[in-house]
Amino acid sequence: RGNRLELEFNDYRPPGLAPAQIEASVCGEMATSFTASASEKAVIYLRGHCEPRLVEFEVLNPFVPSETDQRQLGAQLVSATVTSKLGFPLVSPQLVALISALIFLSSGLIWILLSGSVARGVAFAVPLLAYLLLRSQTNLELSNLFYLWLVFTAPLTGLYLSTRAWMHAGWTRAADRFDGKRDLPSILVWMAIITIVVCGGLLRFHAISFGLPNNYHPDEVPKVLAIMRMVDHGDLNPRYFLHPSLLLYSTYFMNTIFHSLLGVEGTFRETAFLAGRYVSAIAGTASLYLVFLIARRLYSGIVGLMAAGMLAIFPLHVTCSRYLKEDALLLFWILLATYCVVRAVQDDRRWLLVLAGLFGGAAFATKYSGMLTVCIVGAAPWLRSRRVLPDGRFLVATVVGLICIPLAFLICTPYSVLDAAKFLKDFNSERRHMTKGHTGAIDPWSQLWMYHFSRSIVPGIGFPATLLGMLGVGVLLWRRRIEDLYILAIILLFYLPAEYVKAKPAPQPERYIFPCLPFLAIAAAEFIRRVASSRLRGLAPLLLLIALWLPGIRTRNLSSEIDNDTRTQMAKWMINHLPAGSKIYMDWKPYSPRFWHDEFEVNYIQRARIIPKLDIRALKESGQDYLVLSSLFYGRYFTEPQSDAAIRQRFREVFARVPIVKQYAPRYGTYGFHNPTVTLFSLKERDFAQLESELAQQDRGEIEKTSNELRAQLRW
Repeated sequence: RGNRLELEFNDYRPPGLAPAQIEASVCGEMATSFTASASEKAVIYLRGHCEPRLVEFEVLNPFVPSETDQRQLGAQLVSATVTSKLGFPLVSPQLVALISALIFLSSGLIWILLSGSVARGVAFAVPLLAYLLLRSQTNLELSNLFYLWLVFTAPLTGLYLSTRAWMHAGWTRAADRFDGKRDLPSILVWMAIITIVVCGGLLRFHAISFGLPNNYHPDEVPKVLAIMRMVDHGDLNPRYFLHPSLLLYSTYFMNTIFHSLLGVEGTFRETAFLAGRYVSAIAGTASLYLVFLIARRLYSGIVGLMAAGMLAIFPLHVTCSRYLKEDALLLFWILLATYCVVRAVQDDRRWLLVLAGLFGGAAFATKYSGMLTVCIVGAAPWLRSRRVLPDGRFLVATVVGLICIPLAFLICTPYSVLDAAKFLKDFNSERRHMTKGHTGAIDPWSQLWMYHFSRSIVPGIGFPATLLGMLGVGVLLWRRRIEDLYILAIILLFYLPAEYVKAKPAPQPERYIFPCLPFLAIAAAEFIRRVASSRLRGLAPLLLLIALWLPGIRTRNLSSEIDNDTRTQMAKWMINHLPAGSKIYMDWKPYSPRFWHDEFEVNYIQRARIIPKLDIRALKESGQDYLVLSSLFYGRYFTEPQSDAAIRQRFREVFARVPIVKQYAPRYGTYGFHNPTVTLFSLKERDFAQLESELAQQDRGEIEKTSNELRAQLRW
């Protein structure tokens, strides 16, 4: 019978009333009737030919709650699950065949790679585990399943390729001691890295003043307010500890240079936004050189150049390097600490571990997740010994380096002690935010630990670079050199906590895995180098070109739209076309067009009241002339997992039944805090009447599309 819809109800009904009797139809044809009961699931078989399957319900014995609430109610639905006899939905026979083929491909790779009865048993267990995984998913998100398969299979493929003689001719998994051998620096290598850094810097500084003075990035405002509190009080206490203080001090220092040395015009507050963005852009640009240095020491100069080149054009790295946010500066300190550890181990310079600890403390003082640099520095004795037992000579230096991490944190965030009460209050607030979620809690298991892989890494660096990085993971796992495992450990060190916390704040949760990017680039570059040294060497330039071309095009396209943000375009249009003094409803201020000269009477809806205020009747009775909605606000309800379906339906109704006047949508999509789709609605009675007439005509088949559908892109 294929797929079926299973419904669970509770027993709620007013005393004395019989249980609800419900009829259900599928694709317009009667399917079944049932009595709503908590003791038994209602099952509706999804026969029919409409796509998607439309299920409609009719309550045969509804009740009215009260004289003031005249709704006709039936039963309270607890859950609705689409499933089949196999325990998961059968979307299509072709998809079932494809999923089966992918599962058995993974099983076959394990069969080839491993030997022995236990290993063969693992290969046989893969299809069973995959089936149990499919059954366990209450919300079958195929994208998460695909990326989980990719994370499992791509490294296996890298392992398989590493075992082929034609792939590793001339190299083995054995390696010399960590002795600092690397490519000799040449004029071509240095010219190349200078070119990469300069071009990467130009990308990061391009349109760096975007959106000012409109403050389109809401998270920048609290930073500037904290800086101005320091200015106003004449001290260095930011009175803000949702994040540590190093970014604030760096921005303060940069802004002082702007005014005292460069003579930048504007008030200290106005230029603080730009100063903070300069800090991030400088840190992001310097990170390109640090990635080169790390990869050159661990692998070769060509790997360093490829890794730096990839990082230079990754859309996520370029975008975050333009914000007054902690991420670019955090990664800079992480890379600097990593480089010091690698150089200390290779060159037997234990004093560099002290520097590594100080730089790790600077990372901690930039963002609380920087405390994870403890693991980066703490690995030094094992990197030196290359075995289970650590190098005794490096243990003492490593302990000193680890002590330097909290010391540097206190130096860079001194008011964590001097204003301990405020620090603890803000720190605990951020801790609760991480554990309870942002607009909603997103549990890692519900997303198979693939939330950031599918939504952050793949869009942030491009699918080709992601695939090459995962193939590179397989090569590093096969070789199992200590430096290879070190790179893999750092990727996991910053990926797993980002997945574990339940806060993944829209519209830019991807910044949480920002520290993974350079190390994924190194893995991808090392895979390309191994291909270049094999009999398939002719493929290496093509792989590099694809890894650079696609994210490069994406970065170029996104950068081309930054200056002329859709909110700015909408503001100009409204000023030129709407009557002065019109009353305008808007959602959250940073997501909406801004007006500075009282062109309109703007009423920002309180964040907690936005959804109730978007009721059609409430909008008609609001007394406002127009409504503006931004996809930075409503888009999360259509993209984030486990979001409320009722809220999504509320927005669908607004876009269908409230007259649309104008919409600005980005050509290349919304990314980060740039270029949302901004829609202007009319709340005037005559426009409502006109749209209702069009909807009636559409129902009668007289017109194909309403004016709303013609004026707006409705992509749900």
